[in-house]
Amino acid sequence: MSIDHTLNMLETLKYYCDSEITQTFSNDKQQVLSVCYLKNNHSFEITYTETNIKKNFRQIESAAEAIEKALR
Repeated sequence: MSIDHTLNMLETLKYYCDSEITQTFSNDKQQVLSVCYLKNNHSFEITYTETNIKKNFRQIESAAEAIEKALR
């Protein structure tokens, strides 16, 4: 997936923040992570499936880079 596609999906999550959408990312049909936008603190929360560790990113570019890195 291209970084532009990931950025577009994150922008969509942010735009529809009142809908509480969670986007799941998989690699070879294996769930790798999920991401949602937290309106209350204006950040993207990434939850890594294997470890259940959550990380928050205020900058959309940082969140996209973390997603791309996890999918490699």
